[in-house]
Amino acid sequence: MITLYSGLVVRQPLVETLIPAFEREHPGEAVRTVFEPTTVLLDRIAAGDRPDLFLGVAASVRELGEQGVLDPASVTDIAVSAVGYARRPSDPGPAGESAQAFLDYLLAASAVAYSLSGASGLHFAETMRERQVLDRLDERAVRFPAGLTAEAVADGRAQVAIQQVSELRSVAGTHVVEPIPHDLQSYARFAVGVRPGAPDAARALAASLTGERALAAYASVGLSAPHPN
Repeated sequence: MITLYSGLVVRQPLVETLIPAFEREHPGEAVRTVFEPTTVLLDRIAAGDRPDLFLGVAASVRELGEQGVLDPASVTDIAVSAVGYARRPSDPGPAGESAQAFLDYLLAASAVAYSLSGASGLHFAETMRERQVLDRLDERAVRFPAGLTAEAVADGRAQVAIQQVSELRSVAGTHVVEPIPHDLQSYARFAVGVRPGAPDAARALAASLTGERALAAYASVGLSAPHPN
C-alpha cells in the first residue's frame, strides 16, 4: 500500500485518471489517498504522520525536504494553479474585467464562499482585507474550514465561490468557472516529494505524476505546466 497525502487542487486528475492508470500498470500496488488543503496535511505531518508521498504547495513541500521529512532530491514541481471563481450560468458575471468591477460584483452577491484553510482562501481573505471589503463580505459569506467551495454554489448557499480553478471545476454540476482578475490573482506552484525510505513503487508513482500523461490530465482541469522560475 502506497500512502499519498495531496492537496485538493489535483484531486480530480488523480482520482479519475492518474492513480487508476498507475494501479493498472503496477499490478498488486494500491494507492491510499488523503485529500485536504496543504495546511491541514501539514498539521497531520507535524503530529507524526509520514505518508510515502506528499503533494501540495511547492514551498511547503520543499520545506519538508529541508526538514528531512521528504527526500529533497525527490521534490519536483508538477503544476501551477490560478485562483478562480464559480457562479451559476443563470447568474450574471462581473460588469467588467477590472479588479474594481470584480470587487463590486462580490459585494453585490447574495453570498460568497471561500476556504479558511486552503492557499486560495487565505490569499482571498488577505486580498479582500487589503481592499477593505472583507468585513462586508463576511457578513453573509459561506466560509469553509476545508473542502470544495463550489459545492455552496451548486446547492444554492452562495452565489459566488472562490478557490483554485481546478478545485472549482472538480465539483459536479453546471457552473461557470473563470480566473479572478490579474490584479487580485495569486499563482500557486504545486510539487510532489517522496519520504526517505519509501518503497520503490512510491517513487514510481511520483514519477508518473510528472510525465506527459499527468501534464495533460492537469491541463484538463485548468492547471498549467510548471515552467522554471
